[in-house]
Amino acid sequence: MKSKMSTLMQNSRIISIDPGFDRIGVAIMKSGSNKPELLFSECIRTNNKDTHSKRLFMLGQRVREIIKEWEPLSMAIETLFFNSNTSSALGVAEARGVILYEALNSHLEVFEYSPQAIKIAVTGYGKADKLQMENMVTRLVKLPEKTTKRLDDEIDAIAVGITHLASQKGI
Repeated sequence: MKSKMSTLMQNSRIISIDPGFDRIGVAIMKSGSNKPELLFSECIRTNNKDTHSKRLFMLGQRVREIIKEWEPLSMAIETLFFNSNTSSALGVAEARGVILYEALNSHLEVFEYSPQAIKIAVTGYGKADKLQMENMVTRLVKLPEKTTKRLDDEIDAIAVGITHLASQKGI
């Protein structure tokens, strides 16, 4: 019988999430031979004309579909940080709750990383801006061609994945 660690080494796929309410970045990654490998990424968008509850439901459904299709063993997710907009903070917190529910319902181990920890892991600088993050993400991971431009949320999800993979075994 294979040990859990043996299975983990064979299936090192993770799902990494940049939580939001309007847009949620998602990436499926695994450890590569010398750097992380991006298998899939997308930006889930909710329709702002739908009710709040319908948007949360749609988000949960899409996350569940991605987990079912890619069968990751764990989830890496960014912790919340808010400056002042409490109304958007509540929506993001609720969306994050739905995402965590789907992860645990799928028996995924969840790892959480602060925005500063992600910036340090990716750029070496805890106050890096979006452009610095995107530049380093494209250097650290080969990004497959896409027909549409990757939005910041998608790049951020990839950065969460880089952080997690580096913290688990070093890259």
